[in-house]
Amino acid sequence: MPGIGTLVNTVAILLGGIVGLLLKKGIPERFHNAIFTAAGMSVLIMGLSGVITGSITAAQDGTLTSAYTLTLLFSMILGAAVGEWLNIDGFFERTGERMKRLVSKDDASSVGVGFATASILMCAGAMAILGSIEDGVSHAPQTLYMKAVLDGIGSIMFTALYGWGVLLSAGSVFVYQGVLTLLAVVAAPLLSPAVVTQMSFVGSALLMMLAFNMLGMQKFKVANFIPATFFPLIFSLFIR
Repeated sequence: MPGIGTLVNTVAILLGGIVGLLLKKGIPERFHNAIFTAAGMSVLIMGLSGVITGSITAAQDGTLTSAYTLTLLFSMILGAAVGEWLNIDGFFERTGERMKRLVSKDDASSVGVGFATASILMCAGAMAILGSIEDGVSHAPQTLYMKAVLDGIGSIMFTALYGWGVLLSAGSVFVYQGVLTLLAVVAAPLLSPAVVTQMSFVGSALLMMLAFNMLGMQKFKVANFIPATFFPLIFSLFIR
């Protein structure tokens, strides 16, 4: 049944978040800093690996060629414009503030940051895009099952760092991957391997931006770039 992979992924994030909340008070501050740095570097490597894999190909003679660079450029520019117009980053912050006022006395900013960081990390990667498309087109949720394990572990770590705001990312994953799965069911003839590769390529670039935020190297409103992942599909429709 299409969507079962996303459902399992959502439950894994919630369970991991609960474990993270139980561990939160038992982790010394110095371990928090070390884990945070390790997490940022891991996300940076994941994003860089996805960008290299998606954009560079090797010919039989060993020469390297790049591809889809213009797709990345225009997707990021147009995606940023749409994201700024929709103010997606502000949505994450406002949601964190509302949830904080309803059920917690924690710092609202930490709730919003945890919500946004975990949502972007778990939605922008190649596995979210590829897994959702595979689940919708061929009813094969194995990739999302693997992602559920990784997200569950990540949810433990990020909840220990940011607090319960990370659990809200389960809703983001459910909606984002659920919509992708439904779109894949409807638009299966349009989702060529090249389009899927380009969408994953752009998603990997967002992961690199997120890593820069986590490491304190630069402050990006990464959530506002999420629409960029859909522009390779839009471009392919215009080309057709």
